Amino acid sequence: MQRGNGLQDKRVVVLGGSSGIGLAVAEQAASQGASVIIASSSAERVQKAVESIGGEAQGQAVDVSDERAVATFFSKLGTFDHLVFTAGDNLHLHDLAATDLQQARRAFELRYWAALASVKYGSSHIRKEGSIVLTTGFLHRLRASGAYCELLAASWRVNGSN
Repeated sequence: MQRGNGLQDKRVVVLGGSSGIGLAVAEQAASQGASVIIASSSAERVQKAVESIGGEAQGQAVDVSDERAVATFFSKLGTFDHLVFTAGDNLHLHDLAATDLQQARRAFELRYWAALASVKYGSSHIRKEGSIVLTTGFLHRLRASGAYCELLAASWRVNGSN
C-alpha cells in the first residue's frame, strides 16, 4: 500500500499566511493537496495571497492581536487538521538606547500573546492526529553600549492532542 503525503484532503489554517514564511507554508500545503485557510490583518494582502495560492484556498482578515477576533474566527471555522502561526510585524531594533519600547511591546504582544490566543481558541477545533506549529522571532544585531547582542529566532512545534 502506498502512503500519501499526509496533507491530501487536510484542512490547514495559517495565521500570518498572506506573506513571507506563512505564504510559503500555505502555498506548499496547497500544492500537496491541502485545503488552506489563511488569516492576516490586511484584507487586501489576504485576497492577493488567496489568488496566489489558488486551488481551494480561502482567506479572511483577522486581527490576531484581538482576542475576541481570534475566538470568533475559530468558532466559525469548524474542524481542521493543522494550525500554523507565523504572524508578526517587522521589528527594527538598532541602538538599544533609541529603541521605541511601545513598538517593541506591540511586537511582543503579536509574537507571544496572539500565538497563545490562537492556540487557546484553535486547539479545540483540531482533529486528533493534527498539529500546531508556532514560529516567532527575528535575527538581528542590537547595539548596546558599544557591544553587540545577537537576538536569535525561536521556533516551537507542539503536536495537537485531543
